[in-house]
Amino acid sequence: MNKILTKQIQNKLSLYFCKLNSHLTKPELRCTREITTGILKTGSVIINQIATAIGDSIDKQQTTKRLRNHYNKKGFFLKLLRGHMDCVSDTIHEGDYILFDGSDIQKKYAKTMEGLDFVKDGDEKNKVGLGYWLMNVVHIDKANKMTPLYNKLYSFDHGAKSENNEAIEALKEVDNAISKNVTCVFDRGFDRQIIKDYVVSQQNNFIIRLKKNTKLIYKGKETTVSTIGKKIPFFMELTANKRGKNKSKKINFECGAVKVKYRIKQREFELWLVATKRKSGGKCWLLTNSPKHTITEVISEAFQAYGFRWKIEEYHRHIKSSYDLENIQIKKFDGLQCMLAILTIAMGILYNTLESMHLRLLLDSKIKILDKNKVSELRNFIYYKISTIIKILLANAYTKHIIQSKQTQVDVGQMRLNLDF
Repeated sequence: MNKILTKQIQNKLSLYFCKLNSHLTKPELRCTREITTGILKTGSVIINQIATAIGDSIDKQQTTKRLRNHYNKKGFFLKLLRGHMDCVSDTIHEGDYILFDGSDIQKKYAKTMEGLDFVKDGDEKNKVGLGYWLMNVVHIDKANKMTPLYNKLYSFDHGAKSENNEAIEALKEVDNAISKNVTCVFDRGFDRQIIKDYVVSQQNNFIIRLKKNTKLIYKGKETTVSTIGKKIPFFMELTANKRGKNKSKKINFECGAVKVKYRIKQREFELWLVATKRKSGGKCWLLTNSPKHTITEVISEAFQAYGFRWKIEEYHRHIKSSYDLENIQIKKFDGLQCMLAILTIAMGILYNTLESMHLRLLLDSKIKILDKNKVSELRNFIYYKISTIIKILLANAYTKHIIQSKQTQVDVGQMRLNLDF
């Protein structure tokens, strides 16, 4: 069974790279395919390990040099991300969610890597160290399935103007790649006037968590969100499941909403302010331009969409722990950006392209990965387990064995005879 599963994984990889083929040259496609497969095989973004996993007949140093010639090309990372978003765009549908989140990677002992900046460690609050900033974007559909779309590494010491600029750039890239009517979701770190002005002015669907001192126009007056929140009637009760390591816990929320206005220069936009309150906790304010019509639908949509935010945080933890992201060892900044883009492609394949195989991989691979044999192990964030299984299955599979599907010829109705003289 494992040999069958391995061959099916290889075929899925081939189908993905056939789609990506139109965006890259043949040498670029070969390099991207080899590094992507090497990442999935080794569980690492360290190029020496990837070069070993490729299984070339030439010396490993020559392999790393060949790969380096491509991933160090200036701007290649953007070509990869645009191609990737085009490849997965057919799985994105109207009403789905696109989640945006800023993050970081720490390079505590790095000395010679380009563009090192002082960044706040997201895992340890208020701690600052050398590293890089990240802008993450993932897609979530109505069935809670996730697809990484865009992951850009940036540094203020190497050309980045501001986090606002990086967020707007990510928005533009996603808008250009996805023509469907989706809802963009932002945490309160994006509650900044420049970002809000851009998002609101586009008049697309969005949800932004606001800080309590943010001002909106309510009943003709500019008022802070916390003050407006005191006047919102909480008439609706919704329940969220908070998942822990071993069990999930139900948390009850009281919810309400009112119509507000947001002003950009002399123009006012009518929006909804959704407020949620834990029965034994604090409040949350969500500014939304919603496709829904009734107040109960608006509240339910905002509550559900913002509840998906834990997935993008879990995704970032996943690529750090399962793929050794913070131990990446590439000196050139362009190479770092490119390797992160290829990691995004690898995760897009793992989360999206291989999604139809997830249950079979968990149940039929005979790899002991399920600890308690409970149904919940098949429903929660399963990608740590899937990463381990794929790493084991691909351990003895070389990238050159992956089938390159040829374009099928159109049958024009003529007889073809294979004559061998």
